[in-house]
This record gives sequence, structure tokens and C-alpha cells, in this order.
Amino acid sequence: MKRFAITAAFMVLFVPQAFASGTWLKSMAAAQKEAKSKQRLIFVDLYADWCGWCKRFEQEVFPSQVFQKESNDLVLLRLNTEDRAEGTKISQQFQVTSLPTFLLLTPEGTIAGIIRGYAPPDQFTKMLKDTRTKYDLFVKRVKNEPSLGKDYQSRLDLAREFTARQAYLQAEPRLKKLSGEQGVPVAIRDSVYYELALAQTLQKKYDSAMKTISTLSSMQKNGEAFERSRLLVGQIYMEQGKIAEAATEFRSFKKKFPASPLMRNVDAVLPNLEQQLAQRR
Repeated sequence: MKRFAITAAFMVLFVPQAFASGTWLKSMAAAQKEAKSKQRLIFVDLYADWCGWCKRFEQEVFPSQVFQKESNDLVLLRLNTEDRAEGTKISQQFQVTSLPTFLLLTPEGTIAGIIRGYAPPDQFTKMLKDTRTKYDLFVKRVKNEPSLGKDYQSRLDLAREFTARQAYLQAEPRLKKLSGEQGVPVAIRDSVYYELALAQTLQKKYDSAMKTISTLSSMQKNGEAFERSRLLVGQIYMEQGKIAEAATEFRSFKKKFPASPLMRNVDAVLPNLEQQLAQRR
């Protein structure tokens, strides 16, 4: 009996503590299924085996009472960013470049919030609570959307936020509706077309994005939204592997808009494209 007690105590001390705070799922599909059935947000811990700060979260933050209390109505999901499978795919989708990073996702997989870096239990829990509060305020703004009427700027800002949250299925129809309304000021209209093309590009709907940019070009030949749309054309060509077309677009941009504040974006990309073209010759 004494030997068993000692062994049990040893196991309590050395079993990874990250799982002491609740049931951690290991697949997005399972997490989304539970989140949808219970109408909860998904808390995603993105980690890697080499990440020391990730291990500190497992040992110090996840088992803490404050974290358990704040997360008891969340669906918990852990994904290894270097598994060359779902964890890697999710980290790429949400452009995770540092660890630890934590995603707060809706049941549909859109962004409710992102938290980066290590913090001790009390501080991290406050960060999580603040992130949830900001998302709740966003949800309230969405519910209040019908009252915005001709407040076109607020409607555009809301559509932009949907895009930023990767909620493209909600962003795109809002932008399309705005683009077709009479009375929208020109500056806002131009921004609407650019944001629509951007949302379509992020969904890899390149033909639709090009068509949207073409429509904007038929109405406008200058201004920030128009200049950004031309850079987006170059980006679309790059994503399609059309290096020559992308280089041509960026060269044209330099000639037409030499004083553009966006020129640094072109200067950061064009030399690399030129180098690739030279290597092909």
C-alpha cells in the first residue's frame, strides 16, 4: 500500500498539468462540433515541443484556479504547430509567427480574438477576459447594424472588422450591398470596392477580385483606395505564380504614382520579382 501511495504521488507531480484544467480536444472538427452544440467559443492553445514558454503555460497558467474559472464555459483545444497536419495548417491560416499564441474562435472558426506571448495566471486571465469583452462589444455592434442606415462609414468599418476576423461570408455581402447603394460618398464607395476585392482575394476568389477592381478602375483613377487596388492586382498575380505580370503591375505603379505613400510596399517586393525573372532568362 505504501509503495502504491508513493507511486501515485510521483505521478501527480509529473503528469503534464495542462490537462488538469479541463478536457483538451485535439482536433478542430471535434472542437467546432462541441462549440456549436453548446454555443461556446473555442480557446485554441497553439504550441510546439521546443517552446519553453508554452511549457510554462502548461505548468503555471492552465492549472490555475483563475484560468479554470474564466475558461469553464469555453471549448479547449490544443494543436501542435509543427505536426505537419492540422496544427500547422491552422497556424498558417491565422498567420501565427510566434509562440505561444492563443486563438479565441467562434463555432464557425472565425476570429473572436488573439492573444500572444506569456503572462502569469492573473494577468493572462485578465487578457482573456478583456478579449472576450471586446468580442461581446463587436457582437452588440452587429445586432445594432440595422439602425446604422446611412451611416456608411460605420457600416464599412463593421464589414472591415468581419474581414479582419476572417468572417468573409459575413463581410462580402455587406460590402456588395454598400457598393450598390445610391448616395454613398465617393471616398467611401472607393474604399468599399477595395475592401470587397481584398475579401475576395483572401478567399482566393481571384477572378471575382479582379472583376471588382476593374469596376473600381472604370469609376476612379486616383486616390488611396485606387492605389491600394493596383497593389492588390500585383499581389493576386504573385499568388497565382504570375511573376512577370506582377512585376509589370508594380513597375507601372512606380511610374504612375511616384509620390505614393505605398511606394515602400512596391520597393520591398519588386526587386525580388526582378531577380526571379532574371534567373529564368
